[in-house]
This record gives sequence, structure tokens and C-alpha cells, in this order.
Amino acid sequence: MITLSQEEIFAKIDTFNWNFKVGYNIKYNVQELFFLYRVKNNFCSVERDKGFANKHLSMTLFAVTEGILHDFVVRLSEATNYFPRVIDSKKQEEIKKYIARQKVLYDWKDLRETRLRVKNYTFSEILKLLKKFELLGPLDGPIYENLVGATQFRNRVHIYNWHNNFERNENDVFTDERLGKLEKLFVDVLTIMETKYFR
Repeated sequence: MITLSQEEIFAKIDTFNWNFKVGYNIKYNVQELFFLYRVKNNFCSVERDKGFANKHLSMTLFAVTEGILHDFVVRLSEATNYFPRVIDSKKQEEIKKYIARQKVLYDWKDLRETRLRVKNYTFSEILKLLKKFELLGPLDGPIYENLVGATQFRNRVHIYNWHNNFERNENDVFTDERLGKLEKLFVDVLTIMETKYFR
């Protein structure tokens, strides 16, 4: 179980979230997480049922983490006055250039025009950016390796399992222990974002 309440998570998100609609959707998914926890705790009495719940909890938890970090990348691209103060001006310029080089043309149907937009980063690309500029702490810190492991875990959602992530039998993959590691990682990301990157 996540060590924070839903309200505590919402309060943390409100300190650093950049895009209002993305923040709303992140909070919606946090509500979904707590719904799934209630289902697991109140209606799953056998291990097989808990495994079913763990798979969906894990995927939702990872999606929320990814949403938070992608929103952060967009903030790094767009922010001026709300660019994180902890990042010095030289590094700020490097980060903005790095993101700008990768922007893509996007058709804004509401506006009837095409503009450059932050690309739809894969999680691996987000992680590469975070590591390049050491945005989640020093490179030798465990958070980056934990995020790589979480990516492999998330990719296990693919039933064919082409990359041979974890056990071959899916009922052996989504354990309480692995879910616990993902929950801790989620809280670590929230804490870093709230502490370092508040608006």
C-alpha cells in the first residue's frame, strides 16, 4: 500500500504540476489507484485474485509516475517565471535547447494551425533527459536504476513478453513485493518533485 493518503498525494501534486488538465487526469488516476486498493483489500482473499489486482495497480501506478515526469518535461520546455529555481541559468538554457531540438510539428485542430510541440516522449527518452541533466539527483543515486526496473516491469503488461521481462508465467510476475517497490518509487518521485521543483 502507498504510504501516503490520497489527499497527501493530491497536495504534493499541486505543488509542482504544470498543465492543469494533465494534473486533473493524474489525480483521476490516483483516485483509480485507491479504488483498486479497496478492491484488493476488501474483496481479494486468495493470492490469485490479489495478483489480478496487483497487475492493474502496477500499471496505473506506473502511468501516474510517467504522467508526472512527462508533465515536468513540458514545464522545462515552456516555463519562464516558473522554471525550477534550483536549476541554474546555464543548465536551464541547455535543457531548453535539448527539448527544443526534439520538438515536433503538431496540428492544433481547435486553432486551425500547426505549431511546434514537445514530442510525445517514451518513458526511456524521459529517463534519458532526467539522467543527462541529473534532475532527480546524482547519477549514482538509485532512483534512475529503479525507474529503469519499473519500465521493464511496466512492459510486462505485454502478454507475448517478447523481451522476456521477469517470469514466463504472468501469474508469477505481479507480486506484492514488486508492487511495493513501485509504490516506494512513486513516493520517491513525488517527494523529489515537491521538494526540488515546486512552483
